Amino acid sequence: NVLRYRGSVDNGYGRGGKKLGVPTANLPASLFQNALEDVTTGVYFGWAALERDNTSGEKEKEENDGLEVYKTVVNVGFSPTFEGQENAEKIIEAHLIVNHKDDTPNTTDDDDDDDDDDKNSKSSIIPDFYGTPMRLQLVGFLREEKKFDSFPELIAQINADVQD
Repeated sequence: NVLRYRGSVDNGYGRGGKKLGVPTANLPASLFQNALEDVTTGVYFGWAALERDNTSGEKEKEENDGLEVYKTVVNVGFSPTFEGQENAEKIIEAHLIVNHKDDTPNTTDDDDDDDDDDKNSKSSIIPDFYGTPMRLQLVGFLREEKKFDSFPELIAQINADVQD
């Protein structure tokens, strides 16, 4: 059962990129509460399409009818690992997977300075796209959402989800 959503990318809780090093694009929870009511919480895989003009031509992406199309891993749920700071409502947040010519995972640092934060990671080379319309197509279910005992465990699982 393919699930489809479309909305403008909204500010999230700022945890994906800042706390976990895995930037996410959030769709406004208020638009999807009814649609997400019967959707199983968990991690899905599929496609994300950003509806914006591409003038640089430098981004590595597939082009389809003027859309920037990316593989994506999507969490639908409440983020239970953030104990005491769980989402008040079910959210939908997508991590867009950027392909690289050297096949290096998109979570590695590109430059020599090892203590840089996620602003310099390969996964953040997509320029900010807050407010940009995004289409999500969830084509498969990877796993149920769960509370991890630590953030390193959560990060390891997210990286495994991306590889799957």
